[in-house]
Amino acid sequence: MAKKIAFAVILSFILSGCTSVLSTRVVQEADDKVTFTDLQKQPDRHRGSLVILGGQIIETVVKESETRVQVLQLPLGAQQRPDNTASSQGRFIVIFKRFADPLVYEKGRKITVAGVVQGGQVIMLNDRPHNVPVLLERETYLWKTEDYYYPAYGPGPAFQFGIGVGTGRW
Repeated sequence: MAKKIAFAVILSFILSGCTSVLSTRVVQEADDKVTFTDLQKQPDRHRGSLVILGGQIIETVVKESETRVQVLQLPLGAQQRPDNTASSQGRFIVIFKRFADPLVYEKGRKITVAGVVQGGQVIMLNDRPHNVPVLLERETYLWKTEDYYYPAYGPGPAFQFGIGVGTGRW
């Protein structure tokens, strides 16, 4: 009986590192075959597809009936966390059909978004036009700053296993 309990505890620790911050339903509905590169090249081709993207917020603009958040794309890692050690492939825009406070959706904050592709929009960067994908937000997770200081497991105790051999004296 003790072995079964120990196995269940270990298995739950292993699986908790693989879970998503978004709902299971949204993750199952999302089209994981659509890459960010595909969206950049042909955003209209993927119109209506539900995708999951993440990155770092660049700008939040509140309009009368919506809020637009521009995001610097970053590849997603464990738990769909934006990987700030990886290179970005560009930008995308998320449309919220509600008020999203710019002090909450602040510049520099990491975000993971499930959204329906609306097509593309041309924005100017350094006086050059760039076509960026536009998503209509379905579900969002805003990462806390401390999530990046304590990756994957949080600030609590961490369990580590290992074998060590020492020969010195203190």
